[in-house]
Amino acid sequence: MNEALALPQGLGAIGVREPIPFVGFPSKRSAKQLSGSAEELVGNIAAVIDQLMVSAIEKRTAVEFVAVWNEVFPNYTRIMCALGALSKALIPPLVLEQVTADSLCEMEAEFRDHALVAFGSAIRDQALFTVWTLRKINDLAQRLSSAELTQDDKCKDKEFASSFIYHGLRMRFHLDCLLTSMKHKRPIYPEILASISDGLRSGVDAYAWIRQCVDLRIKTEEPVLPFAELDEEDREFIDASARDMANESA
Repeated sequence: MNEALALPQGLGAIGVREPIPFVGFPSKRSAKQLSGSAEELVGNIAAVIDQLMVSAIEKRTAVEFVAVWNEVFPNYTRIMCALGALSKALIPPLVLEQVTADSLCEMEAEFRDHALVAFGSAIRDQALFTVWTLRKINDLAQRLSSAELTQDDKCKDKEFASSFIYHGLRMRFHLDCLLTSMKHKRPIYPEILASISDGLRSGVDAYAWIRQCVDLRIKTEEPVLPFAELDEEDREFIDASARDMANESA
């Protein structure tokens, strides 16, 4: 699949250094750290996303779930990307960083405390691993410098960024399905859980793509070691060592 084509029109060119709200979408508790207007805005966006998730998890078959995914994912993507832009404009960087960290902690606690009863051990463990992957993605995002890229690297960066955004949003959509199920105490049918499990695997892909974006900016160079001039004593020592090695070999 061409991930750039899977994103809604106009969003395939989003740069990887733009805000990525799917890493740690503010929960009701963590949003309390925001100003009144920002908290209200985040709450309204969360309510819209909640409605999208409910429409997905109430389905009974994988075919129905995939049909809903195809229908609502473009709007889900637009909403999340808009949230990223608004977060950058309204929330101070240090506050946003703290809200993200708190959101990840709260999300992990939700899955640790409630996912076993709701979904079983396999989905619980996969969800916890996905939250851990989100933390690693967030760490890498902090390392995305504004280093100047060559024209060739800019083309690669655009491709990597589109794939990263697609897989990150795909992973977060399915993670939100689980969170919504626990929030509303709505069970999810086995076929839907299997589809959600497949969607969570995009977290690993998202990590791999943002890793490549970081590597474009932080290139590892071999250290250049200075050549030390040899004096007469050094040469005699090297010659003696060579003779000793030759004798041992013989």
